[in-house]
Amino acid sequence: MTTLNAILLSEEDWNAIAETLNLMSVPGMAGSIRKGMETPVAECAGELDW
Repeated sequence: MTTLNAILLSEEDWNAIAETLNLMSVPGMAGSIRKGMETPVAECAGELDW
């Protein structure tokens, strides 16, 4: 007999998981995020270059 398991998630949680999986599928993205998290706020730009 096969056992079925289920997990119930909110739509918001599922969307967050899907976005994370999408970002992690981009080559080099994980390293870029890690590098950004290690950068002190004082070394970050005050404005974005758009």
